[in-house]
Amino acid sequence: MIIYWPVTPDDTITADAWIGAGATVLAAVIAAVVVVVGYVVQQRKARSDRRARNYAEAIRAVHDYLEAPYLVIRRDGSATARMAVSSTISEIQSRLRFYESLLGIQAPAHVAEAYRELVKCARAEAGGHMTKAWRARALRRDRRTPRGERLRHPLSDAAMKRTLDAMRSDLA
Repeated sequence: MIIYWPVTPDDTITADAWIGAGATVLAAVIAAVVVVVGYVVQQRKARSDRRARNYAEAIRAVHDYLEAPYLVIRRDGSATARMAVSSTISEIQSRLRFYESLLGIQAPAHVAEAYRELVKCARAEAGGHMTKAWRARALRRDRRTPRGERLRHPLSDAAMKRTLDAMRSDLA
């Protein structure tokens, strides 16, 4: 189908017609720009939210590892408990490696490096506590369960602060 615009020698395009057409085109361009800007802002926010969630999960894996010595301390000495504790610690180690890799790929270098240092400190400190706990006698009675005993990890605490600062600066 062909549509012809009837133009005769008597037809003239007035300035009002040009202004009206220009206004229509300008309105369409403005609407398109608003849509594109809105999309870009929404995508940036979604990426930032995903990154924040990944950062939080990475920190959670470190906290889980720092809590692992308590699992060893509270074991009951059975083969089943030994296997359950070992399996849980292995799963936590796997998550630590996963987040080290993920941040090494996706995060800025200063965030990835801070996280690697945090994991290194956590492994050293929590690993030492776990070794000591595995060498101690297993619990036979609930009343021997340690209460109020806090295992110290000053290197991990300092590295945690640096890592959180790096993550915050990236998300800002």
